[in-house]
Amino acid sequence: MVNQNLKFIGTLCSGLLVLFLASHAHAAFVKLPNPVPLSDDSLKLLRNASPSGGQSWKLVVFGFTHCSDICPRSLETLSRLVKVAREKQIGLDGIFVSIDPHRDTDSVLERYTGPFGKNTSYLRLEEQALDRFKDQFGVEAVFYTKNRGNDFFYQVDHSTTAFFVDPTGNIRLVFDALEDFNSAETMIRENQAFFQ
Repeated sequence: MVNQNLKFIGTLCSGLLVLFLASHAHAAFVKLPNPVPLSDDSLKLLRNASPSGGQSWKLVVFGFTHCSDICPRSLETLSRLVKVAREKQIGLDGIFVSIDPHRDTDSVLERYTGPFGKNTSYLRLEEQALDRFKDQFGVEAVFYTKNRGNDFFYQVDHSTTAFFVDPTGNIRLVFDALEDFNSAETMIRENQAFFQ
């Protein structure tokens, strides 16, 4: 069952990426009919990265600090939704997961996420740990022109999918961080019982 759920979320995320790249098709805001459980290790990583600890909801986005437009917009969405949740007395922390740990050091990530509020933090993993974590969410990243002659000035493409993870470690909602802020905000404002 877990493998089927992981395949579903991977397919869903790939589909969202295709929709985004196909340019401005309608964004998808999906309340998962069967929540996707994260592994204990992934949940522990999220809880350790969470500013308010383990018992809050997590809003997770993936990106990298050298991204000039998409990632700052995703983080802005994350920050705004965290504020809306706090207004509604819903415990929600935002976590930015770096897909580019080679350039995104802890100090770089701290400076990058700091302006987005005290309930926003980051998670930096490397190599297999990062791959395992991305796989839990079905997130893909493609690196362009990264090679021995260019190990710093390269580009990365990745999905703009955002994930609501409940306190017990289940992915419950999936949406496009760039295109679907309004639906996510409405969900928080009008369906607070969902987050209890």
